[in-house]
Amino acid sequence: MRRTILVLAVVTLAAAMFIPATAAAPPKVPAVSLRAASGLWTEVEVAWNVWKETPKGVQYASGTHDGTWTGTFEGSSVDDWGAQFWPDGTYWIGLAISFEGTVNEKEGTLEILFTGSLRSPDGTPSGKWVIISGTGDLANLHGQGTWSYDFDAEGVRYSGIVKQFIPPA
Repeated sequence: MRRTILVLAVVTLAAAMFIPATAAAPPKVPAVSLRAASGLWTEVEVAWNVWKETPKGVQYASGTHDGTWTGTFEGSSVDDWGAQFWPDGTYWIGLAISFEGTVNEKEGTLEILFTGSLRSPDGTPSGKWVIISGTGDLANLHGQGTWSYDFDAEGVRYSGIVKQFIPPA
């Protein structure tokens, strides 16, 4: 009998260690702040060069420029870009943007990827953007949207959604 009680105690103790308690508190979930984003990004060319041209006249180029941001994104950036230009005037472009400033009154840095092309019938360069990573108060910021060049403003109009994950207290 004593041995039976001992075996039952060991089995109960072992089960208690491996079976989670049903009354455990649910995990805390971060809050999310979701907001529309829009504004103007203007750039000043610093340096660029054509580093390859194919026999059919397609050119490959890359360069850097400094950017100034207004609207949801307030600050400045250093932008590295690469492009492929076709003889008919269309092109594809990709930009790696290193932004420093504020977004919705939160301060930090962001790495943003812009991609796009000039293939639209009206001759307006346009494309998409996505936030890759951030630091400081922008470490938990995510976002994506579209952009289009505004010839009157001489800059890029961006719009989209940004969401900030706020860790639970």
